[in-house]
Amino acid sequence: MSRSLLAFLLFCLLLLFASAGVVWYMGLTLTGIAFDGDRRQNPYYLLQLLPEAAVASSEAAPSYRARFVAQAVEDQGRLVWRAGPVTAAESNDRLDVAAVQLLAFATGRNLVQMLTSSAYRSLEAAAGRAVHLVGSPAAPGDLAADETTLVVLYRDQAAGPTVLLGTPGESGWLSLLPRYGGSVAWHAPVAIVRGDRPWNRVLLLQFADLPAAEAWLADPVTATERAIARKHVDSMTVLMTEPSQLAWR
Repeated sequence: MSRSLLAFLLFCLLLLFASAGVVWYMGLTLTGIAFDGDRRQNPYYLLQLLPEAAVASSEAAPSYRARFVAQAVEDQGRLVWRAGPVTAAESNDRLDVAAVQLLAFATGRNLVQMLTSSAYRSLEAAAGRAVHLVGSPAAPGDLAADETTLVVLYRDQAAGPTVLLGTPGESGWLSLLPRYGGSVAWHAPVAIVRGDRPWNRVLLLQFADLPAAEAWLADPVTATERAIARKHVDSMTVLMTEPSQLAWR
């Protein structure tokens, strides 16, 4: 084997180890954003599922939630919507979620910059891995701050179209949504930024109040269509979020 060939192979091996190190450090989703021109340069949206410990605060110590938002602002992020308290209407496993918030970043690069900074590593170390971060390049619609919101996270077995859950007013799980005053505020593909859940889609449904949301879920037609949709959907989690009643320090 010639020296030049050996040197080339060693270079390729070092490059492979370096690439593996980047993926290990940043995670698959952030690495994908960093190397994808569209996601890197265009707006990116981050949905946070926050455990009780992440929203607890005191006069001396602002919450993880508040510190995360303050740090996001430094990297051209902004808080779009927040809600809590949260109850699990359906989940395949125990998931500690006390509050939810959605942030918009000017570009995917800004999000990568924030989540790979030393300041964020210190913040993440304090919160642990209990905070789930779900990201998408797809923009949400207008989210009302004073309405009850169902946060639906699921895995589409075929990564197919959103019609698997139906069309509001027409068919499927969402067919009776207009009857109960509900509307679709966001239905988009997502990627897991932090956390170990298998979700690849998010659906946000908004209702005027909690009784309307509960009535829609309990309707026999909704329940039947949900069972049908379950054949094409894995790992569905449905979180019932109320307008924020927490001290968001």
